Amino acid sequence: MLRKIFITLVFGIGVLLVSETFPAVTQGAREDRGQKLYMQYCASCHGTDGKGGGPVASSLKTAIPDLTTIEKRNGKFDQLRMQHIIAGEVEVAAHGQKEMPVWGYVFRQKAGGQSAATLNVYTLAAYLKSIQAK
Repeated sequence: MLRKIFITLVFGIGVLLVSETFPAVTQGAREDRGQKLYMQYCASCHGTDGKGGGPVASSLKTAIPDLTTIEKRNGKFDQLRMQHIIAGEVEVAAHGQKEMPVWGYVFRQKAGGQSAATLNVYTLAAYLKSIQAK
């Protein structure tokens, strides 16, 4: 329990510092980065539109959730929880362990002494928030 609180606190602080850590990254650039990450790492299962119809989906045993309805299903879009899922800190059986290639080095790499992983996780979650059905 204490470990989960510590991880949440550390990750939350990292998220809050993203804007300070990467001041040259504009909101538009973050959205573009999030979309590119999504297309590269998520679209094969979740589909380019986020609705679960990616080219790999039909070969999987588990139905792929519609990522555009997260907000509707949960009553809100909890970006911090989504970041934990993306970072592999919340178990999602279909995703496997966070060491699995599905997460790849992209979500753990360091760049210039700053955490590129923090920015990648944040921007990917922000992209998912942007595609929520109205």
